[in-house]
Amino acid sequence: MRLQPAHALLALIAATLVLGAGACGGGTPASFPHGVASGDAQPNGAVLWTRADREATLILEIATDEAFEEIVLEREVLAAAGTDYTAKVEVTRLEPATAYSYRFRDGDSISAVGSFRTAPTPDTAAPVRFIFSGDTDGTVREDGTRAYDFAVLDTARAENADFFIYFGDTIYGDSPFGEKAVTIDDYRAKYKENREVEPLRSILASMSTYTTWDDHEVENDFAGTSVDPGLLAAGRRAFREYTPIGGDDDPNVLYRSFRWGSAVEIIVLDARSFRDEQVIDACTAEGEDGPDLLPGLGVPGVPEAFQAFRTFIGLSEETPAACLDALNDPDRTMLGAGQKQFLLQALEESEAMFKFIVNPVPIMELVALPYDRWEGYRAERDEILSFIKEEDVENVIFLTTDYHSNMVGDVRVDLASAPVAVEFVTGPIAHSTLGDDIAEQQSEEAIGAFEALLTVVARVECTAFDSFSYGLVEIDPE
Repeated sequence: MRLQPAHALLALIAATLVLGAGACGGGTPASFPHGVASGDAQPNGAVLWTRADREATLILEIATDEAFEEIVLEREVLAAAGTDYTAKVEVTRLEPATAYSYRFRDGDSISAVGSFRTAPTPDTAAPVRFIFSGDTDGTVREDGTRAYDFAVLDTARAENADFFIYFGDTIYGDSPFGEKAVTIDDYRAKYKENREVEPLRSILASMSTYTTWDDHEVENDFAGTSVDPGLLAAGRRAFREYTPIGGDDDPNVLYRSFRWGSAVEIIVLDARSFRDEQVIDACTAEGEDGPDLLPGLGVPGVPEAFQAFRTFIGLSEETPAACLDALNDPDRTMLGAGQKQFLLQALEESEAMFKFIVNPVPIMELVALPYDRWEGYRAERDEILSFIKEEDVENVIFLTTDYHSNMVGDVRVDLASAPVAVEFVTGPIAHSTLGDDIAEQQSEEAIGAFEALLTVVARVECTAFDSFSYGLVEIDPE
C-alpha cells in the first residue's frame, strides 16, 4: 500500500473530526420547548430548571435586570439524554430578598426569560404574598382537544405573588383522557404535555415554586409501601427531572422546610412515599360493592342523632368494629417514622410567626369516606395534632389540595375538642371539581346532602365545590 503524504493525511483527519462533530449535533443549537421554572427559593439561592430539545451544554445566566445588562452569575449545565434533556441547577451566593431574572442559552439560541425572588433572611420582618393550589391534568384527548385549559392560572399569575406553592397531582399519570403511564418515558410525556399549556408555563416562569407530589404522579391513591416498585421509581424519577426542587443526592426524600422572613415557615410534606395501604377491605362488608361510607360517625363529638343517618342511607346502625380497629391502628403510618419526626421537630423549633404545613390530603374531620385522607390514619393524625396542642405551637395552618374543592375549617383532634390549627383546602386548577364528581356518581341532590354533612356535623366553616381555584395568602408581620 502506498502511504499518503503527511499533509493529505492531516487533511483527512481534520475532515473526519469535522464530520464527527456535526454527527454529534454540534452544528445546530438546542431550543427550549418547555419553558423555564425556578423553585425552593432561599435567602441565598434557588433551583433553576429548563428542558432542551437535544443534548447540549447550556449556559445559565442570572441578572438583576430583565435586559441582562447586570449579569451576576453564569453557570454551565448539561442537558443530557439520561434526564430527558432536562437541566437543573442549584445556585447559591445570591442576595436575600432580591428579584432576579434568568435564562439559558446554547450559542445564539436563548430560552424564555424567567424571574424569581430570593427569600428574606429569617430575622427580617418582611410582608409576604403567595398563592397555592394543585391538581393539573393537561392530557390531550384522542380528538386533539385538551380536557382543561388551566385558565385560572392566568388570574393567579396576576396576583404578583412572591412565590407559588404548587403541590398535589402536578400531572395525572392515570388520566381518564389518555393512556396510563407505566414507563419512565410515559411519565416524562405527561410532564411535557402539561408544560405545553401556556398558563402553566407562564406562571412557572414568573415566580419561584415550592412543590411536592400527591398520588397521580404515580397512580390513584397509591401507598409507597405497597405500590409496584417499578411505577414508584419511574414516577419519582420523572417528578424530580421535571420539577425545580433540590436534594437530588437523596431522591427518596421530598419532605423539606423553608423560611420566608420572620413571618413564614413552609413545611413541605410527602404524604405518599412512606404511607401504608388504605384499609378499605377491612371496612367493606361481605357482599357490599364498596366500603363503609360514614365510619367517621363513630368518632367522639358526633351528635348521637346522626347515628340514625347511617340507617337512613342503608348502612348498619354502627360501624363494624373491625373497620374502626383498622382505621385506628397505631402501627399504620402516612408519613413514616423519619418524616413524622422531621415534622414534629420543625413545628417545635420554628420561630416563624406562622407555620404553614404543605399537606397533600385533608386533615380536618370530614366524616365521610376517610380512607385516603388523614382520618384513615387516625392514630398518627391524632398524635400530630395532640403534639401541636400539648406543645402549644401557635399559628399552625394546613394548606391542602387533592379534594378538588374549596373548604375552610378548624382542625381538631376530634369533633368534641377545641381547635389546634386551621386548614384551607383549594383546587383544582385543571380537573373535574368535587361537585362535578358527586353529581356524576350520585346526583345533583347529593351535593347538598354532602355539604350539610360537612357544615352541620363536621363543622366545616366554608365550602364551595364547583370552581377552578387557588388560595391567596397575605401576611404583614408589622
